Amino acid sequence: MNLDELHQMGKELEIWLRMRVHPIAVKLLNSKNEVPQEAIIPTRDWKHKYALCQAFARSQDGHEETISMFKEDHWCFEPVIGLGLAKRIPEFLDGHHRYPDSVKTLKAGAQWCKNMPYLPYGKYQGIVSAPIHLCNFIPDLIMMHVDGRMATYLMIIRNYIDGKDITCQLSGHAACVYAIVPSILNRECHIALPCKGDRTIAFAQDNEIIFTLIPEMLPDFIQGIQYEQEHEWGLPFFTKLKEEYFLKPKYKAFGEKIGLDLNQSPPRLQQYEKF
Repeated sequence: MNLDELHQMGKELEIWLRMRVHPIAVKLLNSKNEVPQEAIIPTRDWKHKYALCQAFARSQDGHEETISMFKEDHWCFEPVIGLGLAKRIPEFLDGHHRYPDSVKTLKAGAQWCKNMPYLPYGKYQGIVSAPIHLCNFIPDLIMMHVDGRMATYLMIIRNYIDGKDITCQLSGHAACVYAIVPSILNRECHIALPCKGDRTIAFAQDNEIIFTLIPEMLPDFIQGIQYEQEHEWGLPFFTKLKEEYFLKPKYKAFGEKIGLDLNQSPPRLQQYEKF
């Protein structure tokens, strides 16, 4: 796809989901020669370092900034290791990063540190993020902070494509790493939980999770939005709490095939209409 198509599909996705913030385009950089002309580099332009989650926050909120970060720009070290900008040193792999702060044994700390997703050391030199509707590069992935309702419908669209679910590794730590690395390695959608840092210094909301989408799947997602709207699986949805609610014909048919009696009873319930 070209940039105009990417921008338009990104806008359509954002509007359909009624998002709080923009989806952002994220690309890993091989060198500083790939930095977009308008990009901010924190140590060069702001004269201070930044956490990667904070850069993402500024790309997705009203700042709408394009931000590039290299090893020297990071304040938090976890994405530096996770993105392969530095080696996984023995002290990290031995578990000292997590122990005794958030795990009860050094062995537990080592288990987490060894399991944290990572890209090969030296493959990339940096990363850039921008709101998807303004980016001037084709991203490696699209990242979105979404609430539970949005995540449900994104999963419905993911299922629409080929019926597959998302199998993912979840952690309460290093949200940026857990969101980016598996999607890059597997070329698949992924879900991650905002970590303490993302929630306390980068404004992730209590009800939000992170959904990553690879760009080559975006046309299918847009097609899926249109398909689900036409088949009454789209947005907005109505909430209701009533007994023997309206069943889609296939739900009723399959239920009856496995032996459920789905004939609506007491006549008083006939007053309910499909809504």
